Amino acid sequence: MSDVTVHIDETLDDSALLALQHNLSRIDGVDHVDAQNRHPHLMVVSYDHHLLNSRAILSSFTNQGLHAELIGL
Repeated sequence: MSDVTVHIDETLDDSALLALQHNLSRIDGVDHVDAQNRHPHLMVVSYDHHLLNSRAILSSFTNQGLHAELIGL
């Protein structure tokens, strides 16, 4: 498993954040999606790097009309 942190440029309300988490969790290879109310612009996605890569995860944000960037730690 691997983790990637994504910075979302838009400010999403709670329902939009939950919908985004739900959509991401349905992607084959995504294990867990974590977003905290304290940091609504950041989302951590845990995924199987054998099935998916970080660029594909970023594309799932942009395909939903969001502006986002990967954050390397």
